[in-house]
Amino acid sequence: MALPVRCIAAVVARIAFLLAAAVVPVSSTYAASDPQAATTLRAEDLRIARIAYHIAIGARSLCADPYPVTGLLLHHLAEYDSAARRIQIARYALDQGPGVLATVEDSPAARSGLAAGDVLLSVNGKAFPDPRAVVVKQRRGSWRKGIDASEALLENALRAGPARLRVLRDHVERDVELNARPGCAARVRLARSSQANAFSDGVHVVVTTRILDFVRSDDELAVVIGHELAHNLLGHKAQLEAQGVPGGLLAGIGKNASRIRATEEAADRFGLRLAWAGGYDVRAATAFWQRFYARFGSGLRIFATHPGMRTRESLVNETISELSHEQQPGVPR
Repeated sequence: MALPVRCIAAVVARIAFLLAAAVVPVSSTYAASDPQAATTLRAEDLRIARIAYHIAIGARSLCADPYPVTGLLLHHLAEYDSAARRIQIARYALDQGPGVLATVEDSPAARSGLAAGDVLLSVNGKAFPDPRAVVVKQRRGSWRKGIDASEALLENALRAGPARLRVLRDHVERDVELNARPGCAARVRLARSSQANAFSDGVHVVVTTRILDFVRSDDELAVVIGHELAHNLLGHKAQLEAQGVPGGLLAGIGKNASRIRATEEAADRFGLRLAWAGGYDVRAATAFWQRFYARFGSGLRIFATHPGMRTRESLVNETISELSHEQQPGVPR
């Protein structure tokens, strides 16, 4: 789901999602007294993290490869521009390691005592990559690999069991034990953008702030996130690359368009299942798509890489009918 050219199949290059150049305000949830409560430096990021967490845990039976889900959302020095970088260093010591941007309530991260504003120094005695070195790589065009290496270090440790974290909070180091729950890989981030867009690259999902403004409920947002997660979980990027589908404007030519459209339809179906498994009301999908097509549909029709509105309504209705005969995980009828 995306605007012209920026559709999931067209976006085969790396993600570029600078979090913000502005100062990140400290939310009132940062100093939550309940150790299992949510914490965040920005409410919008917590909203994204919460939905991704619920889907990841609820849909675990739909994912063949269990992923260590913590309810932890990190941010990194290299994701900020030079001006904001200085602020992040002064305020959160983000030059010392990956920082905690948000923790979801009642998640393993929240139960461990981790809170927004913390900085992770090491895991199981192994230091995280130097954020300043990653910034240098940013200038060489490889900053994403440095960030992924930090997050992979934590993920790999958690796959082996509880992880021992050395954490910096208010200039004081402390030790924290972090557990994880098995679930789906749901690496979802927020990007500040005026484009109403959401896309994935095979590993990550990016949702723009404009989409947050456009959706009318968390149910609609879960439909969007579920759709993009479905692309990743179903391996659509690799599938399209294997078929020789190029990125950019050529993606909408000839057989390429029909191949992309097939992945979009599959993501519609599986994405609704993911959102439903997370406890969300996927009946919200029809109203969302109707509004989205009324506002942005002309761009989608230009390249014929996405289903038309009638096809999308049929896919939604068929999937909802199938789900109505199943028990929604964790949600009593």
